[in-house]
Amino acid sequence: MTGSPGAGDDLGTFYDRVNDALAAAMGGYLHGGYWEEPIDPDTVEQAGDRLTDLVADRLRLAPGQRVLDVGSGNGKAAARIAARHGVHLTGITLSPYQVRQSTELAAALGLADALDFEVHDMLALGFPDASFDAAVAIESICHAEARTEAFAGLARVLRPGALLVVTDFVLLRPLESEEHRALVAAAIKNYQQGPMLTQEEYEACVRAAGLEVVDFTDLGDHVRPSYRVVGHNLARNGEQLRAQVSEEEFRYMVEDLARFGAITELGYAVVTIRKPDDTAEREGSR
Repeated sequence: MTGSPGAGDDLGTFYDRVNDALAAAMGGYLHGGYWEEPIDPDTVEQAGDRLTDLVADRLRLAPGQRVLDVGSGNGKAAARIAARHGVHLTGITLSPYQVRQSTELAAALGLADALDFEVHDMLALGFPDASFDAAVAIESICHAEARTEAFAGLARVLRPGALLVVTDFVLLRPLESEEHRALVAAAIKNYQQGPMLTQEEYEACVRAAGLEVVDFTDLGDHVRPSYRVVGHNLARNGEQLRAQVSEEEFRYMVEDLARFGAITELGYAVVTIRKPDDTAEREGSR
């Protein structure tokens, strides 16, 4: 979940402006949460913990592995993953403010040796080939106009056999009303997102990058409550947010958020992706 950049903003500059207001509304995270029930007594932070754990557990991590977090935000999810799994995690974001905040968080948690963060574009990865054992991208690949381009870059920096777990918004069926079409179009424009794809289109992008889909699960029903809760929290602390965004941005981020979350034609996919290991497969066939 992201907000809408103002006129002249790029995505990194926008997060420099509104990171703190969004994180306060989202339990410290900058992504949606997993709710057991539509009306859940747990907090938005607990829901964020659950989603982070669900994603990380699908990576099947082992202590000491090197993990890339694409769109690491303020570092809260990265720190949780590193602490729970004993891995070394490199987080990348377009926001210099988020890099500073993440680095400070790592030091405060005693995780400075396990975490490093840098300003880095996911579409121009400068890491060596096969330099990561796994990668995670929570609500970040959605910003790529061409998903295949993002997946191709990740395929290069992952070692053979490595897993990548992505969360992204997907189109479950055609949008049913003009209101829904307008809300989705506004989300794509205001959030600087690429098009929302069907499962078939999404999996085709993965395959075109030389990767394979291991699992594709829609968690939309469990994530939708996040929109209502986050919109409520943003409205409750509206003065802090109004100081950072335009009136139009405020209206979309607060008033339209619950309406967007009620679009049942949209899903929230957790996609487990694997980089093929041709060497291992050849040896296994002997």
